[in-house]
Amino acid sequence: MSDVNFNGLSIRGLPSPIANNTRGPVRTDRYGNLVTRPGGKWRTTAANEGAYFVAHNATNDAATTLAGHAAPVLVDADVTMTKAFIHLISSAGITSAVRCELDFIEIEVITAGANGTADSWATQLDTGATRISSGGTALTTVNPNMQSSETPALVPTGGAITVGAESANVRHLAHGQFRPSIQIAGDKYLFEFGGDPANVGATSIATIAHHVVGLPPVILGPTDQFLLALYSPSQSAAGVYKVRMGWTEY
Repeated sequence: MSDVNFNGLSIRGLPSPIANNTRGPVRTDRYGNLVTRPGGKWRTTAANEGAYFVAHNATNDAATTLAGHAAPVLVDADVTMTKAFIHLISSAGITSAVRCELDFIEIEVITAGANGTADSWATQLDTGATRISSGGTALTTVNPNMQSSETPALVPTGGAITVGAESANVRHLAHGQFRPSIQIAGDKYLFEFGGDPANVGATSIATIAHHVVGLPPVILGPTDQFLLALYSPSQSAAGVYKVRMGWTEY
């Protein structure tokens, strides 16, 4: 039997705690392998460093939540995307080393878009001058660490956003369908970046559902952009939504 516990740490000879604000040696196991010890949930660690941010609708009443486009259809969200619902861009200086790492985006349907025959989404990555040509509402950004004064480089916009042409560097990240019918008030869409692909099972056409979409990790450097479109064939009136999201910046 080795005197190594289940975490791989030697039971004997662990270093004594050191004084605050004093550098100490890295911790290794008895074979010299580096040992890391998480400081709680990873979002807590990031927030404690002033590196985690959230954003949401500016107000919390249904009358002033975000309205999408009146009639967003496939042609508005395909390889020549012209109508986006979420637009994110890093405002960091072009020589900055800051990277914005997306965590999640949650969208809640307050009022369903009228007459849509399928509820779908598409995403793009791009870089360069902002793709926004008109429309959209700035989301409220918050640093949840009350002891930190850090402000985010990421600029989030939501609503009926008209976007210009893609650059030569555009990347079509993913697309899919939430349900083969009109959306329902109370539906929620959760996009998880870097999480495991999720399968929530079959969805009844007449039942409120929470849809989970696993997307790849998305890293945005200076002037890099993420675009998310919601669209539905035959839709004739805008849906109304609440939005919240989270990301880290290092």
